[in-house]
Amino acid sequence: MFDFFKKLFSEEGKEKDPVCGMSVDPKTALHATHEGKEYYFCSQNCRSEFTSQPKQSTTHKNDDGCKCC
Repeated sequence: MFDFFKKLFSEEGKEKDPVCGMSVDPKTALHATHEGKEYYFCSQNCRSEFTSQPKQSTTHKNDDGCKCC
């Protein structure tokens, strides 16, 4: 049982949402490509913000956790 939770909450293999900083699983997360790099998102709101203003959206505004989804 412990291994299940360890794997569930592991950061291994995860990507960071460039808008809010939340860890996301690239296998299931929303994504977008910008300047040849793939970015992954926790929600459609974060993806929309990023695609409308990619340079301004990479500041991890919500350091205390994701409030966007």
